Amino acid sequence: MNSMTKFSAEELRRFAGQCLARVGVPEEEAALIAETMVEADARGIHSHGLMRLPVYAQRIRKGYILREARTAVEAETNTTALLDGCFSAGQIVATRAMRLAIEKAESQGLGAVAIKNSNHFGIAARYALLASRRDLVGIAMSNTTPLIPPAGGAEKTIGNNPIAIAVPSNNDYPFVLDMALSSVALGKVLFARSKGASIPDTWGVDKSGAPTTDPSEVLEGGFITPAAGPKGFGLALIVEALTGILADGAFAKEIPSMYDLTQRQSVSHFMLAIDPARFIPINVFRERMSLLSAYVKEAKKAKGVDEIFLPGEMEFSLERERLKSGTPVEESVLKELKELALTLEVPFSE
Repeated sequence: MNSMTKFSAEELRRFAGQCLARVGVPEEEAALIAETMVEADARGIHSHGLMRLPVYAQRIRKGYILREARTAVEAETNTTALLDGCFSAGQIVATRAMRLAIEKAESQGLGAVAIKNSNHFGIAARYALLASRRDLVGIAMSNTTPLIPPAGGAEKTIGNNPIAIAVPSNNDYPFVLDMALSSVALGKVLFARSKGASIPDTWGVDKSGAPTTDPSEVLEGGFITPAAGPKGFGLALIVEALTGILADGAFAKEIPSMYDLTQRQSVSHFMLAIDPARFIPINVFRERMSLLSAYVKEAKKAKGVDEIFLPGEMEFSLERERLKSGTPVEESVLKELKELALTLEVPFSE
């Protein structure tokens, strides 16, 4: 297995920001996109980290992602909005959309924003957390290129459509669920292949529909499977309805892969912010969430289990540790970043 080299978060943010600036992204936007990728790596979600930087740069240089983000509000009420991302970077579009949802929730108790014509936005938890840090419940969703088949099917039909929900509490961290609706995120299969590693045979199947431990067989004619079979596929369909369908954007088979460098993508998102204080006092809500967390953390443990973790807890803990000790970058990803640095004439130091 390939080795990992550690870098400080600041080093990684600076490098990624410089690369994005070199392909024409304004400095402030480049910094936000870079921060999103580095946050993913720090939280152990390498599938959405700096391994995506080279393809982002390629798509920007080809004009498939706008260098300077534009968004346009097509329809709006006190509590809702329809946003056109104008094929801008997903991280910028999603951030603007959730901020708009937050503004509406703080004013009206609820803010819902549907977005079309965006791009890959990284980890969904980032946008849900924007709301939870303002004492709001945040929900973020996105559709993706087709990756999973329906139950009983043998064809990629819709994306693994991630959903994240973040809820404020009095704990050290918000309660946050962030999941793709496949057995595993596609990026994890890509990451395993980049390392030359095998994968669990529950992650995907080959072109004949047989389970496989070879990530290349999943990526070349095979497919990843829905989480929990028909339940996961059903949830992915609902996310599709609330993103591509609701926003009047592209959906399902209409969305090409971000690695298809012959055309642009049109990805849709949905952001929802809810103010719990419109139901019960926020301090009571936070206390009750902490009590709920305690019920989980203090539950009787199964044999061999040392600790029970809440959703998002392991990622927050890992992020805190890596911000102190450094964030590892896998060797094959490091090689691609060095090649990108050479192409863009951006300094890279280990």
